[in-house]
Amino acid sequence: MIQPTHITSLTKQQKKELHDLVWQCKEREPLSLSAPCENDLDYFLLYQEHSSLLLGFAFLFFPQETTCECSVFIHPDYRKQGLCTSVLNSVLDYVEQYEKEKDCQVDFCFLVDPATSSAKAVMEAFEAEYWYSEYKMVRTLKEKDGLYAPSLSIRETEPGIYTASLDGLIIGSCAVLPSGKEFYLYAFQIKESHQGKGYGKDFLLGMLAILSSAGNQVSVQVSGQNYIARNLYKKTGFRTTDTLSYYLY
Repeated sequence: MIQPTHITSLTKQQKKELHDLVWQCKEREPLSLSAPCENDLDYFLLYQEHSSLLLGFAFLFFPQETTCECSVFIHPDYRKQGLCTSVLNSVLDYVEQYEKEKDCQVDFCFLVDPATSSAKAVMEAFEAEYWYSEYKMVRTLKEKDGLYAPSLSIRETEPGIYTASLDGLIIGSCAVLPSGKEFYLYAFQIKESHQGKGYGKDFLLGMLAILSSAGNQVSVQVSGQNYIARNLYKKTGFRTTDTLSYYLY
C-alpha cells in the first residue's frame, strides 16, 4: 500500500494540487468543506506510485492541545481502493505519537459535510460516533468595519493569538487562522465573570476592525447548541452558510 507523506509546509505546486483535488470532489457531490493551504498545519499527501498525481490527502488542525480535527479528501476516481484507510492509519500513528510527547489524550474527530453521502458512508465504515454539529457562519469585511473603536484593549500576543483587556486585566481571547483573503476566527471567549456585559460584542467588532485591513471575509464555526454565541454572530452581521458534523473516532 502506498504511504502518505507528512509535511507541514506546502509548495506552490502542492497548494494547487490540493485546491484542484477539492474541486474535483465538489464536482461529484455536494461538499461545502475546503482545505486551508497554510504552513504549520499537518498535511498527509498520498500520490500515485511513480506518478505526480495526488490521489488523496488529509489535514489536521488542533484548535486546542487536546482536540484534533481531521478532514480527508480522496480523488473521486480512486475511491474504494483502501486509500482512505492508508491516509487514516498514518494520521492516527502521528496523533498517537503526539499524545505521548504531550502526555495527554486527544479527542480525535472527523469534520464532515452531512450532505456528502460518501463521507457519511466512510464514518459508518470506520464506526465513528456522531459527536455534534456546528454552523459555519460567514461575514464580509467592509471598509467601515475599520472605523470601529473598541472600549477593550485588543492586541496580538503571539502570531494569530489575540487578547482583550479591561483596565489591564485580560478578560477575553481568540485565535485567527488566515487562508488567503479569508480569516477563520476560533476559540473566541470572554471570561465568565465578564459575560453578559457587552464585552463579547465589543471584542468581536474590534477583531473585525483589525482584520478588515488585511482580508475580505471572516468565518466562524459555532455549535448548534450554543445559542448565545450564534445570536452574537447574527447581531454582528454573520450569516449561516453551511452545517458541519463532527464524528469522534
